[in-house]
Amino acid sequence: MTTVLGIHCGHESSCSVVRDGQLLSAVQQERVTRRKYDGQEFLSDRLPIREVLRLAGTTIDEVDVIVSSFQAAGPSGVGLQRPLVASAFSAFDPFDPRHHVVSHHLAHAASAVYPSGLAAAAVLVSDSAGTTSWDGKDFYEPFADFHARYYADVDPAGRAVFTEMRSVYSFADGRFTLLDRAYSTPHNQPDVFVQSEAGLFDNVSRYVFRAEHAHGQLMALAGLPPTGPVRLTGADIVTQEGPPRLKNGWQLIDGPVGGDPVDSADLAAAVQDAFTRLLTHHAQRAVDLAGTPNLCCAGGVFLNLTANSAIAALPGVRDMYVPSCPHDAGISVGAAFLGWARRQPGRTVTTRIRNDFLGRPAEPVTPELAAEYGCVPVPVTAGVRGAEATAGAPAEAGAVSDLTRAAAGIIAGGAVVARFAGRAEFGPRALGNRSLICHPVACSDARAKLNRLKRRQDWRPVAPIVRAQDLDTYFHGPAESPFMNFNFEVREEYRELLAEALHADGTARVQTVTPDCNPAVHELLTAIAGLGLPPILINTSLNGPAQPIIDSAADVLEFVRHPVVDYLLGDDFLFATPGSGPLRVRRPESVVMASFGSGPTARYVLSSQTASSPVDRQLFQDLCAQDRVLADSGSRLVLDCLNAGLLVEADR
Repeated sequence: MTTVLGIHCGHESSCSVVRDGQLLSAVQQERVTRRKYDGQEFLSDRLPIREVLRLAGTTIDEVDVIVSSFQAAGPSGVGLQRPLVASAFSAFDPFDPRHHVVSHHLAHAASAVYPSGLAAAAVLVSDSAGTTSWDGKDFYEPFADFHARYYADVDPAGRAVFTEMRSVYSFADGRFTLLDRAYSTPHNQPDVFVQSEAGLFDNVSRYVFRAEHAHGQLMALAGLPPTGPVRLTGADIVTQEGPPRLKNGWQLIDGPVGGDPVDSADLAAAVQDAFTRLLTHHAQRAVDLAGTPNLCCAGGVFLNLTANSAIAALPGVRDMYVPSCPHDAGISVGAAFLGWARRQPGRTVTTRIRNDFLGRPAEPVTPELAAEYGCVPVPVTAGVRGAEATAGAPAEAGAVSDLTRAAAGIIAGGAVVARFAGRAEFGPRALGNRSLICHPVACSDARAKLNRLKRRQDWRPVAPIVRAQDLDTYFHGPAESPFMNFNFEVREEYRELLAEALHADGTARVQTVTPDCNPAVHELLTAIAGLGLPPILINTSLNGPAQPIIDSAADVLEFVRHPVVDYLLGDDFLFATPGSGPLRVRRPESVVMASFGSGPTARYVLSSQTASSPVDRQLFQDLCAQDRVLADSGSRLVLDCLNAGLLVEADR
C-alpha cells in the first residue's frame, strides 16, 4: 500500500492524498482560511496539510511519499520574502527523504491523465506561467536536490531562464514524453502584451472588469449581443491563415470602454473567438503529435467552457477529459498521483474519476442549532411507515426518499433551496453538495434571484443540472459533463421552457449526474420528474460575493437568512429559513424618484446617473413616506432595482 501527499505551493494552494491510485481527499487552502483564491508560495502551516490527511484517515507518519510543487520559485531567486519553507513550518521535515519536488506542467499533466482512466492519451497543458528554470525541462527530484539547485549561486551572464507556457505530452505505458513546449517571453508590460491564449484572456478580463479572477465574467460577457458598432473581431487579434498567431497592436481599440461591462461585449466576443481558435489549434496539434485521439487537458485556460466544447467537437478528438480542477489547485492532485506512479512503474489508473466530492463532510445541523438562526424543521411524510417524521432529526433507514420527495415538492412549488450535504467539492464549481438550487420552470425569475443573492450582474448565466440519461433530450453537446466543463446548446423546442437556464447566446453550462457520482441529487431529479416537471435543476455555488464556497454549519445558517433562500436541505434535514417573505430595502441618496402622469396610467421610476427602472405605485409611495420599506422579495421590478443599485438592502 502506497500513500502519497501532494502539495501545491502557489496561488490557489491545495493539498491532496492518493492511496494505491485512488484519490481520497483534496482541499483548496481557501476553504480552510476562508479567503477567496488564497495562495501560499512556500511550505507553511497555512497549507491544509493536516486537514487533507485527516479526511483521508491517515497521518503524516503513515505517508510513504510527499510531493510538492513550487510555482513561484525561481532558480537562484528564492529566499527573503519568498523562501521555500517558512521558518515555523512544522508539518514535516522538508528534507525528509520521502519529500520530492515536481515541475508545474508535469504535475498539471498528471492531474488530468491519471483521473481520466486512459491508458494512452495526448496531453495539452496551457497556462500563463509554469515552472521557471535554467533549462526549461521537467523534473521530479528529492527536495534536497531541488533546494540546492534553486539556492545555488549561478552566474547569469549569457544565460536566460525559461518559464513554461504551453506543453504537449504523450502518455503511454505509464510514462510521460514531452513532445513540444513553448516558453513565455519576458516583457515589461505583460498585462498588455499578449503571447499566449492564457495571457490574452487574463489581460482583457482585467481590463474590462478592473479586477483579478474575472475570466468567468468575460466568458459570459462574450455571449451577449454588442450594444453598438463592433469595434474589432477575432481576426484582429489572431491571424487567420495557416497556424494562428497572436497579434499585438490591436489593444488600442476605437472608443473607450464604458463603466458598464456590457458595452465591451464586442471586445469579449472577439477575445473569446481568438482564444477558441488558438486553443483548438493547439489541441488538434497535440493529438496529431501524440498519434492518439484521446486528449487530456489541464491548466487554467480549460475552465473556459466555450473553448472546451469546441475542442471536444474537433474531428481528431474522440475522448476529451478535463478534470474537476484544471487550474492550479489541481496541481496537488497531479503531484500525489505522480508520487504513486513512480512507485508503481508502468501502472496507470483504470477508473475514470467523475466525482469531485473530496473535501470536508457537511457538519451536522441540529434543530437546536438551526433554531438559533431562525430556521424551522419542515414536517416530512414518512411514506411506508404511515406516520409523520420531522426533517432536522437524524433520518432512519428508508427515510431518505421521504426527505427527497419533500424537497422535490418545495422545489416544484418555486422555492430556492440551499443544499449543504455530503462531502464538499474540491474544484471551483459547486456540483450539488454546496449549491443553491431551484427549478427553471417552477421558480419565477430564478436567474435574477440567484444573481441578486450572489450580487452578480443580471446577465451572468446559471448552470442546469440534469440526469445523464436526460442530457440528449434537452441539450446538444458532449456525451457527459460531470464537472460542468462544457457549454451545451439548448434544443430549440425547449428554449422557451428553459429560458431561466439559458444564456443570451442560447447555450447552457450543463452538469450531468448519475446514481454513482451523486445519488442524492440524481434521486431528487427523479422525484421532480415524478411531479410532471422537466428533471432539471438550476445550480449555482453556495457562497456570497468574494467568499469561498461555504463549508461550515454556522456559515450556511447565517447565509440562508438572506430573503431569497427559502429552505436549507441536508442529508437528513430540511429547514424553512427565516428569509422567506418581505425584504427590507432603502433608496440610496444618489437615486432620484419621479412620477409621470396621474391616475391608472401613472408611471413611477427610480433613476441614477447609470440606470433607471420602473417601480409599482405602492413601493413608490412607501419610499416617499419612509427611509426603509418592505418590498416583495420575488418581484421582478424589485430585483431589477436591486441589481441596478437603485435600491439596496437595509439593515435587518
